[in-house]
Amino acid sequence: MSEENATFPNGVEATLLVVVLFALEIGLAELLSASGLLADLEAIGWWGVVSVLANGLLFSALLSYKKLSHRALFHSAGYSVASTLGTLAVPILLLVPGLELATSTINSIVVKAFPMTVDEQARFEAMAAHTPVALLFACVLAPFLEEMLFRGIVLRSFLHQYSRTASILGSSLLFGVAHLNIYQFVTAFIAGIVLGWLYERTRSLWPCILLHAAGNAFVVYSDAFVPAGEVDFSTAFYVIAYALAILGGLMLLKILMPARR
Repeated sequence: MSEENATFPNGVEATLLVVVLFALEIGLAELLSASGLLADLEAIGWWGVVSVLANGLLFSALLSYKKLSHRALFHSAGYSVASTLGTLAVPILLLVPGLELATSTINSIVVKAFPMTVDEQARFEAMAAHTPVALLFACVLAPFLEEMLFRGIVLRSFLHQYSRTASILGSSLLFGVAHLNIYQFVTAFIAGIVLGWLYERTRSLWPCILLHAAGNAFVVYSDAFVPAGEVDFSTAFYVIAYALAILGGLMLLKILMPARR
């Protein structure tokens, strides 16, 4: 199946799609609330469930409109998925701890500048729940659906119309805004730049999904093993994490910076 409407969405259309995503999330939340299911989802972080469902609905409609096959969406490069992941998996995983610690440090500054309300704290605690279903949404479904939408649809289209820098920054900005709060906006924007660069260099969603899923898993499991409010990694841990991130970053630059044919 060949892709149609390759330049949809442009910047304005993508912004409107984010608004549609907001509307879908609100509509689904109201629907679940009216049906009584919202109370059952409270224990696993209902907002995460609503967000994943809304992303899935919007993505399905876009995929149909663009007549884009799943195979072309996930991997349009001239080399195999196995070769891509086999080459990039190690440096991507090395990058994760340092990247997450850096974004966490930046986010702590945002939290101090804009203290969370009680409701916001409760929402984040629910989203970080360690139940099997919550982990499934945070570490599997969300990375897949968000990468399919923001890199597979939005960034893919932007790269047909704008410069690489503008495309990556624009899609990252929308990715941050789509999280609906200032706290996740900052970390999502930074992560979006790295994810966008990976996609632009590889034309594959698989490295992006791996980095996204590994990052979410690191956040969830580091929180699971350290009591709330007592996250205090040792200096040695920070040094090792940042050293590994630098090593992973240099490896990725070495592998991906040569111009594609």
